[in-house]
Amino acid sequence: MSHPPQGGYPRRPGRGRGGPYGPYQPYGPQGPPQGPPPGPSPEGRPPYGGRPHGHHGRRAPQDAYAPYLRGREPYPPAADLPLARTLRRAQARLIDFLLVAVFGFGLVFPIMVAAFGLDTAGSEAGEEGGGWSTGALFGLFFVAAVLPFLYEAIQLAMSGQTIGKRIAGLRVVRADPAGDLPAIGQAAWRAAINNIGYQIPVFLFLLLAVKAFQPAVLLVFAAAAALVIFHLRAAWDQPLHQAVHDRYAGTVVVDERVDWEEE
Repeated sequence: MSHPPQGGYPRRPGRGRGGPYGPYQPYGPQGPPQGPPPGPSPEGRPPYGGRPHGHHGRRAPQDAYAPYLRGREPYPPAADLPLARTLRRAQARLIDFLLVAVFGFGLVFPIMVAAFGLDTAGSEAGEEGGGWSTGALFGLFFVAAVLPFLYEAIQLAMSGQTIGKRIAGLRVVRADPAGDLPAIGQAAWRAAINNIGYQIPVFLFLLLAVKAFQPAVLLVFAAAAALVIFHLRAAWDQPLHQAVHDRYAGTVVVDERVDWEEE
């Protein structure tokens, strides 16, 4: 049995108000029945109004992907790629985080604190800022957001892989055309959302909590929880398993070890 064409079964002529066996008959006594007797539909046409399977009850195969369509676009070709599992992506993310944290907080952040300094304890600024100067807070933002952005954007533009993704056997590719490496702008946009965009609310609330309104620290935790959810979206997104930054950058993450494991 052949599968239905991509656009579904073509509509045959003469479907107007009549069925495949001729015009509908009114209720009441009728003369001899017109048209062919009941039985297999002529020319392979489905009975009961001439509609292909899926209009009543179960959906036709091409309709099964309806929740994933945008307008009348076809099913995304990237769904046929070996998409990475969420756990493997988390492993790669953890490796990248540790590498950036060791470099950033071990080298860059101490230098920035030495340059900007901390507020002197006991002064008015120290009482309001808890010992943190505004410069030191922005230094923290640089290490936790800007530095990871540069780290990720450059590597994704070059090969589609960060160090963590290379170790985990993953690669970031374009969703359309499926499998192509991301362009420079696309890689930079994905890295910007993933690092700077996610971190801005966290640090704004942190600045508010440290400098003016201490209960705002609860908003810091809320923003951090949202950051985690944005990443975990890949676990339930269908059919491309895209996190929020993948969705807006038009990328997917593929597992390059799938073929090796199957062999």
